[in-house]
Amino acid sequence: AALIRGDVAVGTNVWNRCDVTAHVPAMVDIVRLAEGIRTAFELPSAPRYAVDEIPDVDWVVKVQSAWKPIVAHGFVLRFPWHTEEDVAEAIGNHETSPHTEYATITLQGGIAFGTGEHPTTRLCLKFLKDILTTTSDGEEEQGESPKITKLLDYGSGSGVLGLAACSLSPELTSVGVDIDADAVAIANANAEINGLPMTSYLPAQKVIDSGDAESASVMMRGAAANAVETLPPDLDDAPCFDACAANILAGPLIGLASTLADMVKPGGKIGLSGILEPQAQNVVNAYSEFFEDVEVAGSEGGWVLITGRKAK
Repeated sequence: AALIRGDVAVGTNVWNRCDVTAHVPAMVDIVRLAEGIRTAFELPSAPRYAVDEIPDVDWVVKVQSAWKPIVAHGFVLRFPWHTEEDVAEAIGNHETSPHTEYATITLQGGIAFGTGEHPTTRLCLKFLKDILTTTSDGEEEQGESPKITKLLDYGSGSGVLGLAACSLSPELTSVGVDIDADAVAIANANAEINGLPMTSYLPAQKVIDSGDAESASVMMRGAAANAVETLPPDLDDAPCFDACAANILAGPLIGLASTLADMVKPGGKIGLSGILEPQAQNVVNAYSEFFEDVEVAGSEGGWVLITGRKAK
């Protein structure tokens, strides 16, 4: 039922017209529900509404059948319900070379961002592939960067980027950071499912304390509910990461420039996405204070990847 309330605004920051869609069992009395809403919000009349019938289908099966494995830059991102035939079909539809080797990562379904469908995830996967693989003559593409054995995945969501990095190098461990405690729990579960050395945390306590009180309270309640921890001091007090991938949004990334710079070792590489093309220059300017060779290194669908190297 779509309940349309257009006459009264209650409280602050409410639009003059609010369209609300609610899914309710077929046996619910819609007239009585609308009257209850009128009473609760002290409206002069019941809200206008329209009722749509929803077909009785197995929505889990329907969604799963529509969500195919994602193939991108040498990685296959699959969900637990995908069969080997599903994976083979996805690779066959994507493959340009019959001899391509793929690293396969299984991701839980859930609310955490990062399934590989979004261009920013694919841009970051390419960044990781580029810095962790070797050139045709056997020389490392990392150049003068330190050997990458510890990666920071900031804004880790499902953990897909950190897990992808671990899948490419047996010597590498990843640390994820996310403000969403549910996402942290999902990322840690994904690491366990894949048997990869990645641990995710909420931001360091000092970062939480520096934000607004409401956000800090939400994060700490989430931490308690999901049994997740904040980033330990030994991972935050000094530069200890050889590289960083951060797929967030332009605004938060600009605010995090000094934080990420403090966490990445001199010479370490950084790959940033979640940035729209018109926002790119502002992000480049913010990170050029701490990193060298900061530039737009790739783009897809209006989104960009920005890379740089920590100044020595």
